[in-house]
Amino acid sequence: MNVIDLRDELYKRRIEIIEISDNCVYYAEEMSESGEERIYIYCYDFDSESERVLAFFALESSAYIQHFYSIGNCIMLLFENGTSSAWLIKINKRSGEELFRKKISLIGRFFDCVPIDENNIILYTRADEESRDLFNRCLETTNSETIANMYDLEKGFRYFVKDFKTAELIEKGMYTLSTDSGERFLLSDPYCAEAEKEELVKALGNELRESGDELRDNIWIVSKTKLLDAVKSGEEHIALRRAASAGLEGTVRFESVCGSSVIFRAKVYNSQLEQYFEMSSSNGKVRPVCTVRPQSGDSAYFTDESNGGIYFLTRTGSSVRITGEVGSRAEFAYPEKVGEIESCIDDRYIIAVMPSDEPTTAIYDSRLGKTDTFEARAKIKGNVVVLY
Repeated sequence: MNVIDLRDELYKRRIEIIEISDNCVYYAEEMSESGEERIYIYCYDFDSESERVLAFFALESSAYIQHFYSIGNCIMLLFENGTSSAWLIKINKRSGEELFRKKISLIGRFFDCVPIDENNIILYTRADEESRDLFNRCLETTNSETIANMYDLEKGFRYFVKDFKTAELIEKGMYTLSTDSGERFLLSDPYCAEAEKEELVKALGNELRESGDELRDNIWIVSKTKLLDAVKSGEEHIALRRAASAGLEGTVRFESVCGSSVIFRAKVYNSQLEQYFEMSSSNGKVRPVCTVRPQSGDSAYFTDESNGGIYFLTRTGSSVRITGEVGSRAEFAYPEKVGEIESCIDDRYIIAVMPSDEPTTAIYDSRLGKTDTFEARAKIKGNVVVLY
């Protein structure tokens, strides 16, 4: 584990961390200077222990909300205030050179955005007073309250995303997989909540089988190249490949991306067997990993968002036992008073948030049986912990 303590530099500053890389951290800070709101982008180098300004931007008003994305060698910034326009800016993350800046006019009011790569971003809008009739017609024909447009920064051109279903799945949550053949995107598409689906199948199973309604859960996969080509050629139905699927026989749910594998969880209704499965992102092969344990008020699963590992937590008295189930071999207990777990690193350390009026982070070392407490927030990526 590598702990980078930036409390002296960043504590109590209005900081938003954009990315933690191997040798530095990128972050943004909002400041008021001479009555003007500004956003500064910084890079802090771990080796030289120095901070430098990459770029700064003046906001038209303090009402603007900032969105930051680190993609490849660039940082993309989008400033919006919920109206029909937004500022889109791109800078080089090494030099801070401004590569793109434009105020984009939207159809409807800004709702959300999802970057696809450093040159393409999908902008989602919803109805405002001026566009209400258009959105009402859209709702009648597509059952979607949002309109999605992909903006190509390189060409300065906007493409209407005609496949409303795929656009909705991307907005709800898209996971990126890096493979030998290029980037692929994973899209989770459950039919409904798990408990609700199981009740529907119990109550209406025979009728559903006769009607052919499968109540199907899907996890889709598509290459970045195919997605971009399909949107820009105006395809109404983008070809997605099923990575996993379950109909009336059970449920399937995406859990995490752990290393080079995709982890999903499946349950078979007849046997009530529930298992974790691992799908290789390189060859698509699927294999069962382990059976899901029964959960109760004193036990639950925890998925570590920083590394994709899945753990089983059991509370006994004043301690919590953590067992690595997927992507980890952790097996130890830590004091419950350490706080709410945020991450387990190197199968040894627990990073947790402690209950306190001020941001407080605890790091528990299972080998030494020792807890270090810091009056700071923590941002975690892999085995790097940044305190700020």
